[in-house]
Amino acid sequence: MAKALRRRLGFWRGIGRSNRLFPRKLEVTREGKWIIAIALLLGIGAVNTGNNLLYLVLSLLISIITISGILSEITLRDVVLERVYPSTLEAGQAALLRVVVLNDKARAAFSLEVSEVVDGEHVRLRPGHVLHLAGFERGQCFQIAKPQRRGLLATSGLAISTTYPFGFARKSRIFERPTRFVVLPEIAEVDFGPRGSGGRGERERSRRVGHGSEFRGLRDARYGDALRDIHWKVSARRDRLIAREWEDESTRVVMVHFAHVDPGDSGDPAALDGACATVAGVCANLLDEGVAVGLRTLFGAVSPLMDADGGGGQLARIRQHLATLLPADRLPPADWPLDDKDWVDCHRKTEDRIARLAAGAPLTPPPMPGAGNWEAWLVRYESRLDVTLDMPPPSMDLRLDDTGALAAIERPLDPSLEGAA
Repeated sequence: MAKALRRRLGFWRGIGRSNRLFPRKLEVTREGKWIIAIALLLGIGAVNTGNNLLYLVLSLLISIITISGILSEITLRDVVLERVYPSTLEAGQAALLRVVVLNDKARAAFSLEVSEVVDGEHVRLRPGHVLHLAGFERGQCFQIAKPQRRGLLATSGLAISTTYPFGFARKSRIFERPTRFVVLPEIAEVDFGPRGSGGRGERERSRRVGHGSEFRGLRDARYGDALRDIHWKVSARRDRLIAREWEDESTRVVMVHFAHVDPGDSGDPAALDGACATVAGVCANLLDEGVAVGLRTLFGAVSPLMDADGGGGQLARIRQHLATLLPADRLPPADWPLDDKDWVDCHRKTEDRIARLAAGAPLTPPPMPGAGNWEAWLVRYESRLDVTLDMPPPSMDLRLDDTGALAAIERPLDPSLEGAA
């Protein structure tokens, strides 16, 4: 049944954009409607009166409309488009999408407009424009895209259109080159304050010798010690070289477990947008503190890493994982832009999770690659405490309201926290 639904949806979505059935798409502008109305009125007047002047003006208007169609067709022929932009966008942030336009013919092309063909109304698009391209000339234009929500954004291709020469009609051609964008969630501002971690007394120290910043002791200098590590005053007193010894820094690792269930009964993937933004904000705060952070959901996991170089690579991986999350206890929408095989697999796994919840069993996330000694943080909705996860006892419990905003942070006194298996 799920497979049949996907096939039917794909058939009706693609039939209207088939270049074989409709090689060109035509949209009459307001000026064009006036010209057609005037031509019809003149035709009626010419037939009723037999006035040759009215026939002449009618012929002129029909000729102008015909010439407009011919010139616009010449403009659109042999124009090649090439995307030159990344596959990730950010929710609520405008991005420039560059498209290379090649006029692969001897005649010039005028007044070209390029835009992505997007299903739905969750993204604001401003098309790019190229005013003139000489024969065999290569140019470029920039679209502006501003997604309104996180998730997968599928496009059916690129559309090129023109109103040349008179602006009576907009003629379009669609290049059937579907692509997919991953829209990253926003990063909410999350303040742990004294309730969360990040206090000075909560960082662990290592007793191992290494290259940290904490002084451990003194020892006789060895071959290869750096000059900055030599304690010159003590060396002068003892009449031999004495070197400082430092403690090795201990890296704190936090694995964030996110129980991404639908807080209501909507079944809409947008119900998780606020929660995903909050989880991204929690991970961003921990990474800023120098903590190695990972993420584990019911759809997969991101291995814990630090943002050592300050480039935000780990946060980008976490946000990319959050972008594709669906409510774990709701069947995926039929129009969710996944490959058919992935969509059917997600549908089957969701049915299994719904059955486990109905039986009161905890939900089991996919296994983590490798093992480690990390803290487990649990993020869940206050209104869905009935959902339990098969995970280690959490050291921090973050509660969200139905909008996904952080409502409370608790440190469980009992390791066996209610809601964790």
